[in-house]
Amino acid sequence: MKEKLKSRKLWMAIGGLLTVAATEWLNLSPELTSNIVSAVVIIVPSYLAGQGLVDCFKEYAAKKK
Repeated sequence: MKEKLKSRKLWMAIGGLLTVAATEWLNLSPELTSNIVSAVVIIVPSYLAGQGLVDCFKEYAAKKK
């Protein structure tokens, strides 16, 4: 379980969710909320996909040795 909590992908996903939720709690303007949510929707999945590919290639390289 401790290994799972060290996952950067997990914390990035949680951070993205908290950021989107915080825009609602802080009662930000609709324009600012839209900009923040748009950025999160682009950045978080891109990071998760990229890091997933890196992890996949690391595992592949480790099995080839």
